[in-house]
Amino acid sequence: MKKRRVMSLLAAALMVCSISACTKQESVSTKESQTEKSQTEENKTEAAGQADKEAGGTVRVMAAITGGKDEAEMKLFAEALSQATGLTVEIEKPASDYDKVLMQKLSGGEAYDLIYVTASQYANLVDQGALMDITDRVKGSETLTNNVDPAEWNDITIDGKIYAGFNKKEIHRVVALNNALLKKAGIDYKNIEPTMDGYYDVMKKLKDNSPDPDFYPFDSILSETWDLQPWMAAEGLKDGVVLDDSGKKYAPYAEDEAAPVWEWFKKLYDNGLLDPSSFVDKTKDMRAKMGASSQKTAVTADWTAWVGLHNANAKAAEISPEDYEIVSLPGLKTPDGSYMLVKGNASLFAVPANAKNPDGAMKILEYFATQEGGNLLSTGIPGHDYTGTEGKYELTETGAQHGNDHGAPFPIYKDFKPIFGFNPGVEEALSYSNYATIDMIIPNEKDYKEIVGKWGIKIIKGEVSAADGLSGMRKELVDRKVTDR
Repeated sequence: MKKRRVMSLLAAALMVCSISACTKQESVSTKESQTEKSQTEENKTEAAGQADKEAGGTVRVMAAITGGKDEAEMKLFAEALSQATGLTVEIEKPASDYDKVLMQKLSGGEAYDLIYVTASQYANLVDQGALMDITDRVKGSETLTNNVDPAEWNDITIDGKIYAGFNKKEIHRVVALNNALLKKAGIDYKNIEPTMDGYYDVMKKLKDNSPDPDFYPFDSILSETWDLQPWMAAEGLKDGVVLDDSGKKYAPYAEDEAAPVWEWFKKLYDNGLLDPSSFVDKTKDMRAKMGASSQKTAVTADWTAWVGLHNANAKAAEISPEDYEIVSLPGLKTPDGSYMLVKGNASLFAVPANAKNPDGAMKILEYFATQEGGNLLSTGIPGHDYTGTEGKYELTETGAQHGNDHGAPFPIYKDFKPIFGFNPGVEEALSYSNYATIDMIIPNEKDYKEIVGKWGIKIIKGEVSAADGLSGMRKELVDRKVTDR
C-alpha cells in the first residue's frame, strides 16, 4: 500500500507536469501565431531550447552537505558544475531539517533529478518504489565502472539493482585526541594503553591538569549512541544491528556482554571525566568543544575527515600545533588483540522515479567520479577557493577556511589525489582503515538510536543497574521491531 501510494503521487505529479507543459505550449503557440514579431520570438525560443537540449538540459538537485557554504557560494558551485558538465544545474540546499524537507518535497510530487540520501533513506525509498533503477546506465558508463571501486557499488546494490551514484567515499571514525593538552599533562598519545583502565588514567590526568572547572576530558553523543564503537570494541561488540547464526537480528550493545563498557562510562561520569552534556549534545556541540577556539574536551570519536578539519581550521586561524593539534588512535583493543571501527554507510545521490532528466543526472554522477569532479567536491571552486594552474595552485583565504571540504573530503574516484594533499592528521587516521567495517543498514535506525541511547544514559546516570538497563533495552528493541531477540 505504501509503495503504491508513493508511486501514485509521483505518477500524478508527472501527469500534472505534462498537462501543464502542454497547456502552456498550446497557449504560447496560439498567441505567437498572431504576429510576425511573435513568430520571430518563438523561433528564438526554439533555438535556445534546442541549444539547452544539446547541452544536456536542466538538472535539479536536492543537496544536504554538497556545495557552497552559503547561498552566494552555492550559486558559484552550481555555475562551476554547470560549466564542467554542459548542463544547467540548479541546486536546492535546505538551511535545516533536510530529511523532513526532502520527504515533504517527494510526497508532494516535486520532481528532482538527483537527491542526496543516506544509506538508510536509500533503502527505504527503494522499498517504496520512489527511486529509478539506473543499473544499466551505471554498467554502461565506462567512467562509473572504471573510476569507482566495484566494492562501493556492491555496498549499494539492492536485489541486484542500483538506484544511485556517490556523493563521496565514506571513510571511518577514529578516536580523536587533543595532543597539545595531552603533552601538557605529560602524556605521549602513542603510548596510551588501549584498555578501559588505560584511557581512564589518561582522562584522569587531563582533568587534574586543567584549571578550567568546565573542562571534561571525554565527550560523546550518548543520546544517539554516536560513536561508541571504539569503546565497545573492548568486549568485541559491533555497532548497530547484526544477525545471529539463525538469521535473527540483535543489537550487540544491548547484550549482557556490553555491561562492562556501560559501567565504564558510568565510572567516567561519576568521577567528572565524562561531560554531562553528552546526554543531550548533538555532533556539532561535540565538535565545537573539541575545536581550537574552545578546547573544552580532549577525547572524542569522530570521522577521519574531522581530524583534519580541526587541524585545518586551527592552521587557518594561525594557531600553532604546540597550542592545538588533533591526533588519532583506533580505540580499545578487542579480546583478540585487534580493533573495531565503523566505516560510514554510503553517502549518495539517488535518481527519483519521476526525474525529468536522468541522462543529465548521470552526467553529474560521472563527473563526481573523476579527478576534476573530486577537486570541486573537496577543494572547491576554481578562482574562488583556489587559484593558479596545475603544479602551482594556491588556496585563497576563503579556500583555507573551507578545509578542502565541499561535501566530499574523500571523493569517490578511486585514484583521487587531493590538490593540496590531505589536511594535517588525516593520513595517520587513514592508517587505521583495516579495522573499519560497514554497519548493516537499519531501516528504523532512529528507533535503534533512541532506545539504546535512552537506556544507556539511564545506566550511566545510575538510574538503573546495567543488568536491568540492558534487559529493558532489549525488550524495547524487540517491541518496536528493531531486533528479533
